[in-house]
Amino acid sequence: MIRMRHALTHLTLAAALAAGLGLPSTGFAANGQTPRAGQTLQAGQNLPLILKDKVVLDHADLMLSDVFANLPEGFDQRLADAPAPGERMVLGARQIWQYAQAFGLNWRPERSKIAVVVTRASLEVPMETIADKIAQRLATEYVEDEFDLDLFGRSSNMFIAANEGMQLDIHSISYDPRSKRFDATVSANGGRMTQMSGKVVAMVEVPMLRRHAMPGQVITEDMISWERVAARRASVTTVTQRDDIVGQTARRPLTAGVPVRLTDLKPNLLVTKGELITLTVRTGTMTLTARGKALESGTRNAVIRVTNVQSQKVVEARVIGPDMAIVEPASLANLVALNG
Repeated sequence: MIRMRHALTHLTLAAALAAGLGLPSTGFAANGQTPRAGQTLQAGQNLPLILKDKVVLDHADLMLSDVFANLPEGFDQRLADAPAPGERMVLGARQIWQYAQAFGLNWRPERSKIAVVVTRASLEVPMETIADKIAQRLATEYVEDEFDLDLFGRSSNMFIAANEGMQLDIHSISYDPRSKRFDATVSANGGRMTQMSGKVVAMVEVPMLRRHAMPGQVITEDMISWERVAARRASVTTVTQRDDIVGQTARRPLTAGVPVRLTDLKPNLLVTKGELITLTVRTGTMTLTARGKALESGTRNAVIRVTNVQSQKVVEARVIGPDMAIVEPASLANLVALNG
């Protein structure tokens, strides 16, 4: 609670001075003139003064018009500083009556248990914003690897005026690399300093499926998205490289949004050992084809050994599609072997 001691001191002294000089205790008008003896200044236009019970300020000063509705023109006065963002002040019945007396208003409290609660229109500083600021400082001074922050607490308890921009300042920061814990002293817009603590969480970027995959389904580029996850969710078997997942086949049902393990996948074999395949040799002037028997299984672009069915000669061929391989004309012997 904020108490307006300075403002009240001035008002009380003014009332005491008026009494000592034989002036009415109604005090001073807004224009600085003293009412005539025995006269009390009234709210004009037959509108009664209405005391507000809740006041939310969007400015830096608490004014008399913030406390009373129907205040006549020319009577407004500054009473005190507005409360800090996120805090409040409470004006009790006696305090409000003293204001009325000091500024020549014909108002008395109807009961003793009345109060005006004054707050500042405020916004709480988001925890995410604070975490980003602290992370920048940690990355500059302490931590080199990819990381996120786990801030302790659900609320920052830091506020700024709703009509102001935000300036976060980190006054001090410490970090323990063994426990991964940090402590930082932060303030917003020059307000009170707040202690923030938390832990650094190591992160790693891994591919995850956008949709479920069934056994035997080939994983394509458009099926995956790269997501940052806590390193503790990954292991040595977690897929972290594109080539370890794109073009591979699901060995078992795979769930979307979950890190994929190397053991969840198997190569997408376009040629299987023992199957008959089509062999092709291309040169600048001709194209030759023949039937061959695969001596090895192979994925796309894998080089495997193949037996020419007609000549029974073994050649090396590069897999280019399902049951298809191409023989590079590295030597005439390959052509001869292929033609039998």
